[in-house]
Amino acid sequence: IVSCILSLSGCFKKITLENKGAVTKDVAHWYVLQRTRTPFERFQEGLQSLGVLSALQQFPQQLQSLFIKLEKKLTAIEVEQLFKFLTFFLFSVCVDAVTLEEILIFATGSDSVPPLGFFPEPSLEFLHCKSKFPLANTCDCILRIPLTNNYTNFKNNMNFGIRNSPGFGKA
Repeated sequence: IVSCILSLSGCFKKITLENKGAVTKDVAHWYVLQRTRTPFERFQEGLQSLGVLSALQQFPQQLQSLFIKLEKKLTAIEVEQLFKFLTFFLFSVCVDAVTLEEILIFATGSDSVPPLGFFPEPSLEFLHCKSKFPLANTCDCILRIPLTNNYTNFKNNMNFGIRNSPGFGKA
């Protein structure tokens, strides 16, 4: 592997104690800068062709959230707007042992809302089968909650189902 990297970088020569620092510097320069130059330039040209590059250069702070995940606590209102159901807001307030992030991870596989949102948009469905635990389809962003006549059982089963699911963790 070392000989391949030395050859690709144009530094394939006999390494001695005297030149090892210079060779290391040349290989590192090639590996970090030269090797990635062409893909970076193509990416830059693509952004430029759509006018995105000039917008990024003019408004870097405003467009930062599209490229960098900002650490922001998820609110109940944001989750409610995602699922577009008042029922979900009430449900999330009632299920007090899990966090909103845990509910979002369970339903979508992500711990935060992506800058461009979810596609497809998250939805909420009610289970009319015998399942007492919530189900989720993270590919389609569907959270399925069971129907029950007993609030305490509903709350306990929701907490247990979300907390003990073999989910993805953080996506």
